[in-house]
Amino acid sequence: MSHEKPDTQAEINIKNDVEKHGWTVCLFEADTATPAFAYTIGLWKNFNHPEIIAFGLPLNTMHAILNDAGDIIKAGNPLELAVDNFEILELHPVQFRQVDADNTTDYFGYAQWFYDYEAFPALQLFWTDKAGRFPWETEFDKSYEFDQPLLDRKLDFKFFEPKNAATFIAKTVLSKGKLIRWVWHDSEDGSWSFANRSSDEMIVVGLNEVAMHDPSINGLFDLPTDYIATRTAIGGKWKRKQV
Repeated sequence: MSHEKPDTQAEINIKNDVEKHGWTVCLFEADTATPAFAYTIGLWKNFNHPEIIAFGLPLNTMHAILNDAGDIIKAGNPLELAVDNFEILELHPVQFRQVDADNTTDYFGYAQWFYDYEAFPALQLFWTDKAGRFPWETEFDKSYEFDQPLLDRKLDFKFFEPKNAATFIAKTVLSKGKLIRWVWHDSEDGSWSFANRSSDEMIVVGLNEVAMHDPSINGLFDLPTDYIATRTAIGGKWKRKQV
């Protein structure tokens, strides 16, 4: 991901903020693959409290509510899990839930750097739709379906798209077990292509079928449109390039 490690000035700012205030909030704008999100750094170091991440709201809103949560923690009041909290947003409750450790590396790049790539706990702040429903509830407004990933559980499908999204895959990948080595996220229609070589003959399947065939492609959930990713072996690091 593009935010795996902060640049030199960001490193200085993060360290200064954590030392001065007790924590800092890192903000990431939405792109063509992921919604906007924000998370804290420093709560674990200074208050022995899990870091907090939020998704899908305006950056200034997430900045404010994560700072509000930090103030609550700094005052000696740890956040309760899986209960409605009315201290953060005025009109609707939020809930905090433990982030599954398998999901931490997907989003907390700067925090991983700050903690020297040692494990740390994190909570996700979940907000409701206008009717007060959370994303895991059956009547949750589908227009917000891809605004908040459910990081409190193990995910076998990490893309912010419908599981049945039409997707191109090389015939030889499905029928002959060829390795997916080349991936393109098309900027024209947002479609995905998965192949061993870019010249492979393609067929159309659902995106989830590709993820089930090769779960390692979940590592590209955040690949923006107009990008190509390549690798040389299963488990190998993806190289990303804008086209």
